Amino acid sequence: MSGSKFLRRTQAEAAEGYEESLREVKSLLPPEVQAADAQAVTNAVLRKLDIIRDRGKKLKMVRALGHLDDPWIPAVFLELLGDPWEEVRDMAIRELGRRNDWACAAVYERLDRPPWYAKSAALRLLAERKEKEAVPHIRRVIDDPNIDVKRSAALALGAIGGREARALLVLLAKDKNSYVRTAAERMLERLCDFKFS
Repeated sequence: MSGSKFLRRTQAEAAEGYEESLREVKSLLPPEVQAADAQAVTNAVLRKLDIIRDRGKKLKMVRALGHLDDPWIPAVFLELLGDPWEEVRDMAIRELGRRNDWACAAVYERLDRPPWYAKSAALRLLAERKEKEAVPHIRRVIDDPNIDVKRSAALALGAIGGREARALLVLLAKDKNSYVRTAAERMLERLCDFKFS
């Protein structure tokens, strides 16, 4: 019996913490910005999130953003693919992966902008979405100087599949870096019925 009281108290405390986070997220926006267009709101939220140096607090704020349905939310998460903290990028990928209220074109554009970890995060998101239209855009990064970007491209191509993706995986299987080659070979084996030796 005492166990269920403990659970109820924990859930109530969690709900209270969640509500507090949502209030804090909304307080990030000055009244004049709340009435502005979606891009202005997105920029204001990103500026406010950027000044938060406490990782736990920032993760709490980003998690709270995921519970909002405002039209500017996907744009914030798309920009958070370039956040320096991996946990924030992971949260942005999960959040965008579960939503259908954004266009993949924004992710394709993200592939052209540094830093490398933003490109890798965008590729992970494309792997989750499995959209065949992404393959020509992924082609642009298979010669990226960063190993993780090329490895992420191989994983995305393997998740998407199809003839074009297989052709690009064959190119990546010849890469000079063993991590890239291994990822490409693993994805080719998954898509085809042959093994590399």
